[in-house]
Amino acid sequence: MSDLDILEFLDGHELDDFQAPPATIAKNMDPTKGTVQQRVRILNAAGLIEKKDATGGYYCITGVGRRYLQGELLDEERDRLEQFDPSNV
Repeated sequence: MSDLDILEFLDGHELDDFQAPPATIAKNMDPTKGTVQQRVRILNAAGLIEKKDATGGYYCITGVGRRYLQGELLDEERDRLEQFDPSNV
């Protein structure tokens, strides 16, 4: 399981605004819920996904996340991601 797998899971649905909590993501992949929760926090801090529900912890992919999957990031988005330090999350 990789961050790319999480992004593709959130992007791979018919609904444009598909949302899922880490537990649902984990059930559809091999890792534990804790592993997914850790990766989701990092992807959220990087701006590739966003938390939609403060109480339930539902996440969806952002426009930046979709452009990342398609290899179409803007220069400033690419620069920001290259400078992103996940150890600060």
